[in-house]
This record gives sequence, C-alpha cells and structure tokens, in this order.
Amino acid sequence: MARSPGSLLALAEHIDRERAREVLGEAWAGEGRELGILLGTAYPPLLPRHLWQRQAIDRIAREGWRVPRQRGDVVGRLLAATGDLSQGEQALINLRRAVWGEKARIALREVLPPSLGGAGIAVTAGELSDLAGAAFEVALSEAESATVARFGEPLRAGGGRSSLVVLGMGKLGGLELNAGSDVDVLFIIDTDDGADGVELHDYWTRVARRAAANLEQPAEDGLIWRVDLRLRPEGSRGPVVNSVAAAERYYETWGRLWERAALSRARPIAGDLALGELFEHDVILPFVYRRDVDPTIATAMAELTERARVELCDAPDRDLKLGPGGIREAEFFVQSLQLIWGGREPSLRVTSTFGALARLRSRGLVTDREARHIADAYQLLRRAEHRIQWMSGIQTHLMPSEPRELERLARSLGFADPHELEAALARARALVSELFASLAPEAPHPPPRYQLLLARVARHDPELPAACAELFGSSDVGLHLGAMMQRPDGLLGELTRERHPEFADQLIDALVASPDPEQAALYLRSFFHRFISPAPYITALAEDQRAMRRLAWVLGSSVFVGDALVGRPDLVDVVLLGAGAPSNARATVAAELAALEGPREEGGEPRDVFVAATRRAKRRVMVEVAVADLADGIGTREATRILSELADELLERAVAFELGGARGLAVVAVGKLGGMEIGYGSDLDVLFIYDPAAAPPERDPAEHFVRVAQRVIRLISEPHPAGPGYELDTRLRPSGAQGLLVTSLESFARYHGLSGAGELRADGPAVTSSGAAWERQALLRARLAAGDRELGARVLRVTEAAAYERGAPPPEELHRLRLRMEAELARERPGRHDLKTGHGGLLDIEFCTQWLQMRYGGDPRVRTPDTLQALEALGTLGYLPRRDFETLRDGYRFLRRLEQRIHVLHGAGSTTIDAGSPGLARLARRMGMPDTSGAPARDALLARYATTTRAIRESYLAVLGLTPPGDLEPREPSA
Repeated sequence: MARSPGSLLALAEHIDRERAREVLGEAWAGEGRELGILLGTAYPPLLPRHLWQRQAIDRIAREGWRVPRQRGDVVGRLLAATGDLSQGEQALINLRRAVWGEKARIALREVLPPSLGGAGIAVTAGELSDLAGAAFEVALSEAESATVARFGEPLRAGGGRSSLVVLGMGKLGGLELNAGSDVDVLFIIDTDDGADGVELHDYWTRVARRAAANLEQPAEDGLIWRVDLRLRPEGSRGPVVNSVAAAERYYETWGRLWERAALSRARPIAGDLALGELFEHDVILPFVYRRDVDPTIATAMAELTERARVELCDAPDRDLKLGPGGIREAEFFVQSLQLIWGGREPSLRVTSTFGALARLRSRGLVTDREARHIADAYQLLRRAEHRIQWMSGIQTHLMPSEPRELERLARSLGFADPHELEAALARARALVSELFASLAPEAPHPPPRYQLLLARVARHDPELPAACAELFGSSDVGLHLGAMMQRPDGLLGELTRERHPEFADQLIDALVASPDPEQAALYLRSFFHRFISPAPYITALAEDQRAMRRLAWVLGSSVFVGDALVGRPDLVDVVLLGAGAPSNARATVAAELAALEGPREEGGEPRDVFVAATRRAKRRVMVEVAVADLADGIGTREATRILSELADELLERAVAFELGGARGLAVVAVGKLGGMEIGYGSDLDVLFIYDPAAAPPERDPAEHFVRVAQRVIRLISEPHPAGPGYELDTRLRPSGAQGLLVTSLESFARYHGLSGAGELRADGPAVTSSGAAWERQALLRARLAAGDRELGARVLRVTEAAAYERGAPPPEELHRLRLRMEAELARERPGRHDLKTGHGGLLDIEFCTQWLQMRYGGDPRVRTPDTLQALEALGTLGYLPRRDFETLRDGYRFLRRLEQRIHVLHGAGSTTIDAGSPGLARLARRMGMPDTSGAPARDALLARYATTTRAIRESYLAVLGLTPPGDLEPREPSA
C-alpha cells in the first residue's frame, strides 16, 4: 500500500518509544515489518513472534486494512484458511491463526489514525462482532461435520435434515463486541423430534459443545474466544440447546422481564440463519414486544422494585438505588413504557435509559416535562451514586451517615452544604415516585403544512425534483429530505413529526431562507445521522424556531463550519448560541486541558489525551470565530488576531508539555503568525532557537533540543481523530531546509553577522551566513510565540538588528523575487486569480511595506511585525505618500477579508478565485455585494478585485521606484 515512508514507525515511537525500539530488534524483513513493529508496540501480546504471525502481518501489508470486511467475506477467508475441516486439530490451528490475523488487522485499525486507514470503535467493534460470528460459523461447520461423520445426518421425524442456529446476545448481538469480551450465545434447533433412533437434542448438544470448545479451547497459539452460555433458558441449569418449540414454551410459561430485555439484542450469527429469522419473528418479538398494550406491566415492574427493596435494602431512605424514588424506579419508569409500547413502536427498542427516554419523548409517550424531570433526577441520582462509590471504594448505594463524609459528598457535587444536597435529592426522588405512578401517553398531532411535499418525498414522486427546484432553487434537496425521513426519529421521521407537529414546517422554511438550501440540507442530514438518538437536539430546535433558522443559515453559508459540526456534533452550541465576540482562545485551551485533571478514560495515554484536548479547543475556537465572522460580529483583523492567539497558546502548551518549564527553547513566529494575521487554514511559520546552557548536563544541547522541537512539531501537527492540527513550516530558519531544525542563539546571531547581544561582530559574518535580502525581510515579522521569554527577548534583539539596521535592499532585487513568485506560484490565467501571490496580490503589499520598514528601520516607530500597523506608521510618519498608503491599506483589508471568506465558505485553504466557479456568486454575496438587475454579485466582485489589484500594483511599483509594467529600470522612489 502507498503510504508515507516511516509513518508507521513514527506512530509506534509516538505510542512508546522505548517499547518500539525493543520491538525493532525482533522485527523481520518482510512486507509487514513496520506493521509488526507498530502492532507489537501498541499491543505487546500481539507482537508477531512466530513465523505464521509474521506471514499474517505480511499478508495484511499486501492486501491492505482500510476497507471494513463484511461478514460473508470474513467467513470465506476463514474457511479458505482453515482448509479441510476433517483434518481435526490442524484445521483448528489454521482457524486460530486466521482469526489471529483478522484480530491483528482490526487491532491495527484501532491504533492507526484515519489518515493511515484507521477506524473508530464503532467500526472495529462491528468488525470484531462479524469476525466472532464468522469464527462461530467455521467452528460450527467443523463440529457438525465431525458429528455427522460419527453419527450420521440429523434427520427430522417427518423427513428432511434438522438444523441449528447460533444467536448472538449482548455485545455480540448488538454488533458492539470488545476485543476481550466473552461471546454470549444461544443455541436453537428447529425441532426435538428426530427420525427413528436419532435423538436430535443430544445430537445438537454434542455439536454445540464441540463448536464452543473449538473456540475457547486453550492451545499453544492461543484461543479464539471465550463462550458464555448463561443467557439460555434456565441459565446455567438449563439445556445447552433448545428447540424452537421448547424455547417458545419456556418463554411463554417462565419467561421473566429481565429475559425479555436480554432477548431484545438477539441476532442470528451462525448456522441456519433462516431458522434464526423465523425464531426472531415467531418467538422473540412476541415474547419481548407484545402487540397488546398491557398497562399492568408497570404494576409488575413496581412489584419487582418493592421486592428488591424488601430483600436487599436495609435503609430505604438512604438507598439511592432501591429506596423510594431511587435509581431503580427511574429506570423502571422508562423500561415499563418500552415494554408496554415496544410491540407497536419498533423505534423504542433501544438499550440505554437516556436513549429510550428520548425515543419515548419523540413518540409522544411522555411529555417534555416528564422526560426532563426523569432525566434530571436520574442524572443527579447516578452522579451521587458514582461519587459515593469513588469515595468509599466499594459498590454501595447508601448515602453517608457520617457528617464529614456527607459534607464532602455535597461539596464534590457542587452543593454548598449537605442540607442543599439532601433537599435536591428529596425533590428528585419525589418527582420520580410521582412519575413512576403516572405513565400517561400523549395524543397524536396534526400534519405539517408541507404535507404534499413530504408525501412526494416519501413515494419518490417524479414531480419532486421540479417542486424542490421551485421551492429551494435546487432539485437535489429532495434527496436530502428523503434521507431525513428514513429514521422514524430523524429530522423528518414519522415519530418526530408526530411528536413535534410544527417542526417540519420550521425546518423547511429555514432551508428556504438559507443562502444555499442544498448545502444546508446536506449538512443537516449528515449532522443528525451521527446520533443514535437525535431527539434531544430535535426537541431543542423545535422549541426555538430562531435556533432552527440560524443553524440552517450557518450550514448553508459555510462548508468549513459544516464539516466541523459533522466531525464534532458537540459544537452545535457554538452555532446556536454564538455570533458575537468569540470566547477567549487561551481560556478555551486552558478549560480543555484543565478537564484532563479529572478521571481519564481507561487506557488513555497522556500524550494522546493532551493532543485530543488541544484539538478540541482548536476546533471550538475556530468555529466560534467563523460563526462570528459570518454574522459580521467581528472584523477580519479581530478574527486573525484571535486565531493567532490560539496558535500561540497551543504552541506554548506543546512546549510546556515536552519541556516542563519551557526554559531554554524559544519558538519565534515569522510570516503570518508573526504578524498575528493567520487565517483558518494557515500554516505556522516558526523558528526554534535554543540556549545550550539550558540543556541537561549529560546531553548534547543540539541533539536534545532537536528532539524537543520534533516532539513539539508532532504534538501540533500529527493526525488525530479529534481534529486536524497545524502544519509547521520551519524553512525560514538559517540555511533553510538544509539547516538544523533548531539553532543556538549564538549561531543564529552569527549567521546574521551579529553577536548574541544583537551587535555587529568585529570579525564579520560567519562562513555560512545570511546574505539574502529575503532572509532579513522574513525577520521583520519575527515575534516570540512560545517558550522561554527571556531567551525570546534576546532573540528578538538579534532579529531587529538584522532586519532594521542594515538598510533596504536594491528595489530591483526585491522585485525580481516578487516576479519569480508570481510566475512560479500564482500561475494566473484569464479568469483565474491568486489573491496572495498573483499580480497586485497580498505579497505586493507585504513586500512594499517590508521594503519601506527596512529602508526606514532606524526609526523605531516603524518596527512592528503587523502589516497594517506598519502601513499606518509609515503613512503617519510621511514615509509613504497618502494616496499609496490608502490604496495599500484598503487593498490589504479587502484581500484578507476575501481570503478568510473563501476558507469559511468552502472549507479549503485556497487563495484563488475562479470566474467560472459556481460558488463565486455566494462568495460575492458574503463579501457584501448583493445581486442587482444591472450587475450580478459575482461580476461586482470580479470588477472590485481587478480594480483593487491593479491599484495595488501601481502603488507597489511607485513606492519601489520602478517603471511599470514591471521592468527593472529604477527611478526615484516615491517616498
């Protein structure tokens, strides 16, 4: 597979450098070498030590690991690898090794980032579930073949071959299997009635036991899976296999409520899948979800609660779980309604209390008030229960009786004192008790105004495209509306429309009012598809029509925000509540990192947790800025300053993470970051300067700080599921890409012909030194971004001396560089313009300003890395004629605003505009240029761009004293 050289090794070192080096010593020379090193580093038990394991990894390297494998494909692979099932132990060895290879592939997908073919836990858990099902299929085939060879075919009394199905339960049945989970299964056969001399129950019991043993029998090359059969009828006391009729009799006669819940996740995974489907239809569904509505279920659930209270609860008033109005009653409130209504409402068949509560609310089976009270009370009770268990270290549900412990519990939960906590718990438990006794459904609601449109969507009416084109301006919106209707609890699903009768009208009206209805519909569809239960968000939008319109407006305005929202649904509050000044970037980063001081997810590496937190903060701030920018809540200059402060803070945190007190290393910003002018998609141009005296005594200073800088770069730029980082560009360092990543202060100063104090050296420049004007020009925008403040101040004294105290280069030299960049980077043609490197673009303004700063650098008032501030100073002091100053200032503001708008609208870091682009009109409108009968917005934008860039180039040439149209004959500069 094509991949960046060394990327897998780099990831292995990132996970555990010392372990990676140990594994490296055991690596082999095959195609999967790097995968094996990564696997052995991340998951030591999976280190490929044996030849067959290394061959499996080599096969993964050849075949790839990016595409999820479906159950049928996995079954075929396992069967092919197992070979002749009659070979007995050898077949099982082959199966164990094939399963190991698939587990290794899935494990690799979990550790790899998405950019290298990694996958989220939902995908890998599903693949593990399918692998377990496939392994069971093969193990069952071997067991069945062996049993047939010994006892003959399993024939039914009425003729024909008998069959068995394996039902996956629990996590396996829910496609949520963990890597270390047991597999919970149920064996069902079609009948107990065998032909003469054939005891089908005994026969299939042998098959089932052998199949289970094939999977869980320990061997030299491991076991495949541990099998748990305790969820079968009568549990561990019952028979291993049950016929359809026997199971049906058991559930009809003896089936209990907890068994109904267990069977709600059953799924055929191996054997006779048709039999499994029949069993689901004829036994499971009637048992778990009764068609008749039976309100007495609530009474039965209350009886279970009371029974548990009597048998297990010694102090009901203190027991948060079993006491009156406790956790058990809150859970049974929800489960009672599920069991009552689940036979008629398939959407209620969810497992979590909050998820089921949301579905119940969306269907109208509880009111908003009831759902809110149950949810709030349940959350408080569970928080208190968990906190007690953290405090006590045991599994208890009793409130503390000792006053000091009770006070500590109250404070830990955010209450002022125990009385306030006890009052809140008393209110919550009273509400739960009241609601547990009520359980009243809600009446149906009228259809929406757009009933005809929705009916056309539902039946794929051929007139739908025309209707959508007339209403939305795009015929494709109908496709997205159809997707929104697929789930009953989706945005336009049946349950949602019944529960919120006006919501469909609000949503469609909001799409019509959006700048781009098709784009808004696409992102709404994608956003809500991320939720298992979208009901809470739908309810919030249904209760606030302005929120719905705002969400559709932002999504129709910005690809950048839309992509961010789909990737991080929790950012929706920024869209719904933001628009004014964004929150402080440094405070947002601090808040995310402060949260790390609490309990972490099991297995979370500190470095990975840190990167995830900084990525979340980065995404949130950038979305806040983009939303405020779109709403004109902030100007372009304020936006770039906030984004630059964000980058500074993340660099600061990365240096502190790697270096502790950050002594001895300064991260100096240059380029746009130096000028506090970065945009949404900007790279970070930085220099790493170090103080050798700050290195550990036993380490070479250059080597030490190179490693620190490399780790900082990885923290800032490495791929991560929580969001993208920054690209760091260090090519402006001494000697460019050929130089060391880090430079000592003395070497940096010597390179520029200065001492460490910023004074001219008596012995002149070093042999390897700066001589190019562009290097001095780059230092004009030097600014300390992160790291050692004292060292940074010393570095800036050097940069100021190098940049400002040697005068300006010949204008023709600077202009040659400018024209070369225009020719090689912009590549403009008629109708295609580059607003950064193109004719009259941003670089014209920056080069002109920087040349003047170097020319008049003796005046400290022109010394600033900020382009606009420099222009203001040069104009105010008379170094820049008023006309040219206004042209360059206004042009800079226009082009920077245009640059930011391009990224916000289209989600890409492009600096080009194309006259033929279909999105140009929307860009023009977002630049404040409305369509008129005489001049469409797109034409107005192109005209403004042409006028602005032409004026910029004229002023640029005039200031440099060059004769247009760009030849190098000098004339007297205009300043």
